Amino acid sequence: MAPHLALPLARAIPISDPLHALRALRGLPYPFLLHSSLEDQRARWSFFGADPFVVHRGGDHDDAVAEFRALAARATEGEPRGSLVPFSGGAVGYWAYDFGRRLERWRVEPGARIAEDDLGLPDFVIGFYDVVGVFDHRAREAWWLSSGLPEEGAARRARAAERLARFEALIDWPSLGHAPPGAPPDRVLEARSNFHPDDYRRAIERVRESIRSGDLFQANLSQRWTVAHDSPDPGATAAALFESLARLSPAPFAAFLGCGDHAIASASPERFLERRRGRVEARPIKGTRPRHADPTMDARALSELITSAKDRAENVMIVDVLRNDLGRVCGAGSVEVPELCALETFAQVHHLTSTVTGRLAAGRDAFDLLAACFPGGSITGAPKIRAMELLDTLEPHRRHLYTGAIGYVDWNGDADWNIAIRTATVTGSAILFSAGGGITAESDPDAEYEETLHKAEGLRLAISAALGPVALAPAAAHSS
Repeated sequence: MAPHLALPLARAIPISDPLHALRALRGLPYPFLLHSSLEDQRARWSFFGADPFVVHRGGDHDDAVAEFRALAARATEGEPRGSLVPFSGGAVGYWAYDFGRRLERWRVEPGARIAEDDLGLPDFVIGFYDVVGVFDHRAREAWWLSSGLPEEGAARRARAAERLARFEALIDWPSLGHAPPGAPPDRVLEARSNFHPDDYRRAIERVRESIRSGDLFQANLSQRWTVAHDSPDPGATAAALFESLARLSPAPFAAFLGCGDHAIASASPERFLERRRGRVEARPIKGTRPRHADPTMDARALSELITSAKDRAENVMIVDVLRNDLGRVCGAGSVEVPELCALETFAQVHHLTSTVTGRLAAGRDAFDLLAACFPGGSITGAPKIRAMELLDTLEPHRRHLYTGAIGYVDWNGDADWNIAIRTATVTGSAILFSAGGGITAESDPDAEYEETLHKAEGLRLAISAALGPVALAPAAAHSS
């Protein structure tokens, strides 16, 4: 049964897979799909939409937030708080890792080499959506929801009806089950890293030296691969990649975003932050082992992860970072850790995941929560700011979206963001993806390097399925 709401207006959609809706929306500006392609209790819903009535690409984030808050106040005035559906319209987009430079001052030693901004992409892209599609994976039902914003009064309801009719007419139901055909090349594509393995190991040693000197406890070092690819329509390339990821690396917090000159395909297993009626939840991942086709080897890897003192210590350190960050905007005494180092298994890897919760303090909203915790501690280090400063001198290029966040803020104030790992950015000339791992005093450089390859495997397989065979290749060696 469709949710009972005065506004937005609701209409059932006869689809069995949210990917079908994405194919129908691909021709509109700024299409998105926040996809629970690995369904579990935490990820029951998928959301999709396109054609936002406002888009912010970089620029003044405070102005964007102020505009959202003003619209949200009008959108929810006189409406009952909450509904069955956790997202019925609002802001959807990404906040790049480098958005963190707006929030914290990063100290850099004079003369130090700094990560290069070679992409020149905005550090956040968010659209305000008046029409949203909702897919309930538990009930296997879907609806369009249309709010009529940014209009007011009678004009708002008229716009809601007009926009709802437009989106209903968009979808060609008989063709929805067919994925767009691919034409893989007959050559192996090269995914070139920005690190040579020896240089990556040297960077690990630099982190360990900083830990031994008492400068920090942990830092999350990463490398980036680039697949040169002529893509006149980045959105089409990213959509094909996203469908491959949904099949080969299903994830509870997957996302597709079409941003015009670039597009995003993410298969993230990690929730960064959720705000639901004042309750806040973070689920940091720390601790990884690769999956194996052989059941005995897979069980051995699982046992190693569960009993690893190093991985558990790494997870606990990051939990402390999240507790501190949440404490900046949550009520006194409300921050708790109901789950520590729980096991989660995905297509290519096993992970240890913890859960940190709190109650948002009075007068604080989702954007305050994002600012207090961004970027996530699980992909920076401890202490967080010092780790980011060091990483800025070790990683050759800025991360952009990798380890940033993708998600939504509902008009009613609820929000959900992932950590943008297992995520590819597609531009007109390349597909870029990264992988990393937490470095501690006990880290083995060879094992840490191999871990990045294990984490990159899902994207390598997905790109291979969408575009043709891909092989990971190191950068040229140089002394440092």
